[in-house]
Amino acid sequence: MTHTSRIRRALFLATATFALAPLAQAQSQAQAPTHAAKWPTGPVRFVVPFPAGSAPDVLIRFIGVKLAEKWGQSVVVDNKPGGSGVIGMNTILNAPADGSVFGFVQGSAISVAPSLIKGVQYEFHRDFVPITLAAVLPFVLAVPADSPYKTLADLIAAAKSSPQGIEVADVGRGTAPHLAQALLGMQAGVQFMEVHYPGGAQSIQATLGGQVKMMVDSYNVVASNVQGGRLRILASMADRPEPGLDKFPLAKQTVPGAVAGGWFAVIGKKGLDPATVARVNKDVGDVLRLPDVVAKSHELGTYPRPGTPQELAQFIDEDRKTWQSVLDKLKIRPE
Repeated sequence: MTHTSRIRRALFLATATFALAPLAQAQSQAQAPTHAAKWPTGPVRFVVPFPAGSAPDVLIRFIGVKLAEKWGQSVVVDNKPGGSGVIGMNTILNAPADGSVFGFVQGSAISVAPSLIKGVQYEFHRDFVPITLAAVLPFVLAVPADSPYKTLADLIAAAKSSPQGIEVADVGRGTAPHLAQALLGMQAGVQFMEVHYPGGAQSIQATLGGQVKMMVDSYNVVASNVQGGRLRILASMADRPEPGLDKFPLAKQTVPGAVAGGWFAVIGKKGLDPATVARVNKDVGDVLRLPDVVAKSHELGTYPRPGTPQELAQFIDEDRKTWQSVLDKLKIRPE
């Protein structure tokens, strides 16, 4: 082959390669998954294991309006209350993993219910995927306004001098406030007299009436009585100061490890496209950081805490270990 022929052949191959490149790129794009790019292709449903009108229900509906604007599809809130969140979790479990159904669920349905309720079939890491922590709901320790205990340290000292002499109200055996008071006692090395009531209103009346010396619940439950001067907050069980709670001491400053509260997360069924998980994580996180969403969340007594799926997975693991140790100490078994 002459020198001129070699040049012509090289030019031909270069031209052919250049001409075929767009075709190859188009074929590659056609073969690549397009699910994430097109998602969502229809309405997106959030299963909520709470009754309509509850704080988490109001929060996800407020968030859902923003997400619908982002996604160009309607966002439907599907309330499935009951069974300590198990009914809602099973609804998500039985839904298709096609990106049309997600859960906005409470932490106790993940961390506690499988150890409390006999016959729970799901296991979080096997059956679901974490998407993002949405918000936390710290508990507070409330006493009557005229209580002799001015600080949490005062109450702990009294409990040490009189085992089971300090009655503490919660909203039922095995509920998050019950486990929170048990955790406080374990971490402080004291044992309270646990008194279970069917709801926050009954706990408040028992506390105001002197039947118990302290109650555990979220601040939004007791706020009106605190602001009215009938109850006083000894401490917040939050892990850090939060707006509205930052005027109260942190319980963990007196009793290390005394951190407890409710939390809510966005989850999906195992098998979801990873790109869809990433998209929902980003969009929900962006919405949770909007000033009006933050304000609405605070109004409901919750505090936005978005993060990565990996952070939620670690959070769940730590939460489960904490509450399983409390359940074991209390000798609570599935029933």
